[in-house]
Amino acid sequence: MKYILIAVVVVVIVVVTYQRKNVNNSTKGHNQREPIIENSDKQTEQFTPYTGNLLKIQNLDYIRYIFAKHTSENYLLNMIKEYGELSGNEEFKLHNFWLGKIGDWHVIKVDESVDFYTYHNLVGWFTGYEENPDIPEYSIGYSKSKLDSKDDYIFYLDPNIDAGDTEIGAFENGKSFFIYLPNAYEPTGNLTVTNDLQVSLTETVEFLTTNGLDIKSIESLEFTKHQIKSH
Repeated sequence: MKYILIAVVVVVIVVVTYQRKNVNNSTKGHNQREPIIENSDKQTEQFTPYTGNLLKIQNLDYIRYIFAKHTSENYLLNMIKEYGELSGNEEFKLHNFWLGKIGDWHVIKVDESVDFYTYHNLVGWFTGYEENPDIPEYSIGYSKSKLDSKDDYIFYLDPNIDAGDTEIGAFENGKSFFIYLPNAYEPTGNLTVTNDLQVSLTETVEFLTTNGLDIKSIESLEFTKHQIKSH
């Protein structure tokens, strides 16, 4: 009787141990799959942060600028050259970039020959990818329409997207938009008007004025012309 009781106890222990092992394995498998699903969802959200309607932008309709605060001319010129060299395109073209200065701000006027993709990417590119004391405190793009001032627009990197691949902005007419930079290679760009966010051109211009840059004065600036190879 004693040996029978011992045998029963041993069997019970084996069964319980086996069941626990199965439960633990099942839990581990579930926990390993969850992060993959969560990461996938996050990637999708970052890829399409907002929705809206595409608006075609014609380069020739605009005078295009980039404003950079607390930086140096050498830094900006070297970054433009580096961007051109990294394009991977052997058929380089010479493009004109004009540099002027107002107080702590460098103003870059961008040639009409520079495509939508390069112009808008440069605004983000100037913010740098490694430690450098000349990385500007602010980098902001401003496109002034030759046809209708209501089509003027201003833009900058979205501070809420860590990937640094999306810009947000607004038109003079009050409409907000975003630009997903990796997909901005079409000739007329991928500027997308959206109701998912609110950006104000007026407030951004006021911010610039408060920080020492009066947009109305940039057309009277003395610019220095630089020719740089790019795609």
